[in-house]
Amino acid sequence: MIRKSKFYLALGLGVLAFSITWIFLVFFQIEGNIGSPGNTPRSIPFFLGCCMFLLGVIFIYQYYLGYRPKSSIEGIKKNEIKNIAICIFFFVLYSFTLEWFGFLISTPVIIFLITRFLLQEKSWKINILFPILMTASIYFIFITLLNSALPRGTIIELL
Repeated sequence: MIRKSKFYLALGLGVLAFSITWIFLVFFQIEGNIGSPGNTPRSIPFFLGCCMFLLGVIFIYQYYLGYRPKSSIEGIKKNEIKNIAICIFFFVLYSFTLEWFGFLISTPVIIFLITRFLLQEKSWKINILFPILMTASIYFIFITLLNSALPRGTIIELL
């Protein structure tokens, strides 16, 4: 019988405790209504708290499935360091393109670059459809559901 690692149990319980505290503080420290049709100062922190709660549940589920964390003896492989460097490069590039070209142009381009060069997806259908669907989903959530605004971009505003 393989002995279960307590790492995911401790991590899950810690994230759950933090998220419950977070949600509690959001309700008692920030003014606004969660159920109102407009975006209030409480909406995004509440959403983040719910995401953290879900993450804690996932970690506890991983504990019950018997997942074990990566061995520290193995160390970090060269391709992992390369992938981390590529991610940092793409996120810095994204911050500049987001400021210049706005959300609707820079997000699908960066997602395409990540799926193509970091994830090394060969299918052009996935490389084209995934960025468009992700951008459309995020746009729908923020513009329609949260009644919020997304960055328009300096160059786009000048046109």
